[in-house]
Parts: sequence; C-alpha cells; structure tokens
Amino acid sequence: MIRKKSTKITSNEIGYNDDKKNIIAAIEEAKKELQECRDYFEFVDEPVLVDYAIYKEAAAKSKYAYLIEQAKKLGIKVNGFSMHIDEEYVE
Repeated sequence: MIRKKSTKITSNEIGYNDDKKNIIAAIEEAKKELQECRDYFEFVDEPVLVDYAIYKEAAAKSKYAYLIEQAKKLGIKVNGFSMHIDEEYVE
C-alpha cells in the first residue's frame, strides 16, 4: 500500500546557515533520485534490470532517510515526512 504525502522543508527561515541550506538541497535532490528510481523500475522488464532497480531504490531510500535524520538533528523543520521501509513506503 502506497500513500502519497507531500514533504515540505522550510528553507527560508531566518538563521539557516550554509550547512542547513546544503542539507535541504541534498534532500530535494534525494527526493528526485528516489522518484527516478521508481520510474526506472516501472520501465524495465529484464530480471537483472529489475533486481538492479530494486537495489538502486533501496539505496536511494537509505540516503533520503539519512538526510532527513541529519536535517532533524540540525533543527530543520520537516513537515509531512513519513517513511516505512518495511512496507516499501517512502514519502
């Protein structure tokens, strides 16, 4: 079951230094990468490429989760974030 929920990261708040702005940019890039992985998975039909797509998506999920955790540690507000890797759900 996949539920869509938008993620909003507030990057224009006063006091965001370059490190915080960089992690926000990295999160946005990771979201794009994750979507590209999902699109690729839908496109391929060769068993080897399906396996590759699965591993690539798993790596993208891990990267995204790591960046979200780092953002939270830096005090960056992350609204609407949900991630359930066990259920193959990331948003």
